[in-house]
Amino acid sequence: MYIKNIALVNIGAYEGYNTFSFETSPNQNVLLISGENGAGKTTLLHAIKLGLFGAYSFGYKTDNKDYLKKIEQILHRKAQLDDANCYSITIQFTLTEQYKEHHYELHREWKKSTDTIVEQVSLKENDVYVNEAQFDLFQSKLKEIMPPQLLDCCFIDGEEITQIITHNQLPHYIERLTKTVFHLDLFETLESDLSAYIKQQDQQPKKDISEQELIQITQVEQQLRTQLATTKAGLLHTTQTLEYITEAYHNMKATFEKHGGLHKQQREAIIQQITTIDMQRKQRAEEIKNFVAESLPFFLMTNLVNDTYHQLQKEQDTLLAKQVEDKFSDEAMLTLLTALNLPPSQEQGITLKAKLLQLIQPNDEVTIIQNYTWTEVAKVEHIHTLIQKPLPEHYANLFKQNQVELTRLQHLKDQLNTHDQTNEFSELIEQMDDYNTQMLTLQQQMATQETSLDELQNTLNDVLHKKTKITAQLHQTHKATGSLAEAQKVITVSQLYREAQVKKHIQVIQQQAIQNITLLFRKTDYITSLTINPETFDITLRDAKQQVLDKEMLSAGEKQMLLLAIIWAIFSCSGRQVPFVFDTLLSRLDQTHKTILLQNFIPYMGTQTILLTTDSEMNESYYALLQPHIAQHYTLHFTVAEQRTTITTKQQIDTNNEVLT
Repeated sequence: MYIKNIALVNIGAYEGYNTFSFETSPNQNVLLISGENGAGKTTLLHAIKLGLFGAYSFGYKTDNKDYLKKIEQILHRKAQLDDANCYSITIQFTLTEQYKEHHYELHREWKKSTDTIVEQVSLKENDVYVNEAQFDLFQSKLKEIMPPQLLDCCFIDGEEITQIITHNQLPHYIERLTKTVFHLDLFETLESDLSAYIKQQDQQPKKDISEQELIQITQVEQQLRTQLATTKAGLLHTTQTLEYITEAYHNMKATFEKHGGLHKQQREAIIQQITTIDMQRKQRAEEIKNFVAESLPFFLMTNLVNDTYHQLQKEQDTLLAKQVEDKFSDEAMLTLLTALNLPPSQEQGITLKAKLLQLIQPNDEVTIIQNYTWTEVAKVEHIHTLIQKPLPEHYANLFKQNQVELTRLQHLKDQLNTHDQTNEFSELIEQMDDYNTQMLTLQQQMATQETSLDELQNTLNDVLHKKTKITAQLHQTHKATGSLAEAQKVITVSQLYREAQVKKHIQVIQQQAIQNITLLFRKTDYITSLTINPETFDITLRDAKQQVLDKEMLSAGEKQMLLLAIIWAIFSCSGRQVPFVFDTLLSRLDQTHKTILLQNFIPYMGTQTILLTTDSEMNESYYALLQPHIAQHYTLHFTVAEQRTTITTKQQIDTNNEVLT
């Protein structure tokens, strides 16, 4: 999209007719709009979105009362008091469709009556007015090419960037921006809508049992995927913390050795033994604790578990026989006899059906105790298999082994204390011991998280396997074409596609971001590598020695430059031609960073870059840097007495200065 012109009539602080030309050229792509706070810069920003999308810009589908109330607040107050009846936004812009440029003029006007506001919209395409049906098609097309959420991403507020940096929201912002720019948010919306549809259908009565199972297992799958993502994020944090503690330990160890630490090998051997024994004891204790909490009660009730298991097996056979009996009607048996080239008589059919049921039904009568699900059956089968193992003896041996190791551990600690009391470097040793304890705790935490991650992944694999079997059953019984199965297929394909696309785009964005950082950072070779985690969107920075850089060590200005470098990379890799609007971008930067942005960033961000600044941001020296790239320069002045904003162009300012001279 390329915006050519916008005209405001009695909108916000703009009284009467006001127009802005946004025309640019390849060498002059910057539109500078300066003025004090409250002069109408943000109003102009919101007018672009409102003029293009109307009620949809506020999230409404129609011109409802809430939307019209918002419009009434936007209209110029003095014009309303003077009973003016003309309020409008007119935007001229171009869109490229199938390699052909189309020119549009969208006029959105509001008229006030005694008790309401009426909105009227007209559109010209290549200087020809379109009818209502064509306008509806255009609105749908515009939402695809330039949806409001993408337009929001093009409006970059300096204050918002500061909030993102201050509240450590960088991964969340990059994730939202990447998914929006590359249209991946549409797939998330599709998956959410389909999941809501599946859940809604699950609430409908008399649903086929297979479809109910598919809905339930899909919900379990979604819960497991959420737990997996949370566990992965926690494991990543633990890993990074362990790396930091390990590095600090090695640095202190080097200091200890450099200044003549004695008995190093002997002491380290004792510490290693203590660490190993302590970790093994804690692992055994955790195993014993889990066994007592989860499995021991079933070993104490072995007979009850066995009876329950055999009862469920018989119930399954009985239910299967009932289903077969219901399916094999007299007509079905006659058809089967005919297919087998046997005499199709009713007696033969009854005999054959009885023989088949005899193969399935249990030998004795079974009373159905409960309507079980596949999940309940699986749990009982798992418990029955578990109690066949000699686990109590195993955990008793673990308990005895822990008692033996406790005595050995105390002996080693006594040796270590005796050694440290005679060592002049005891303070360093205590600090290293503290680091060792932290590393041990983090290693155990990592092991627990990795175990949890493996268990969740295995559970998810089991769920996916059972889900595949259910889907296959639906297909075999001519239900695969049903709406729920098809919806689930789409969700699965969409999830796989999104994951693949994110990884592909992240690879290119990382390379482009490093090039941008080289242009925007004043410290040469300070950051030589940038990695974005495709799942958590967490950023890892490395220096020239490939050492991980702590992002918290960056200054506020450097963090802002880092974010701008990534934003630049995302839009560059997307290939989108969009107008960029920067609102008070320079307000919180130092002189050097401002100069870099004006020389290396603003002129090259896109074919159309709108820069909104206050008087304090853009002084003469900064203006001189940007002037060769400025296509249009507007200055906004708000007069309190008249309650209106006046627009002055650069040409008018120069002319007035010449007259005064």
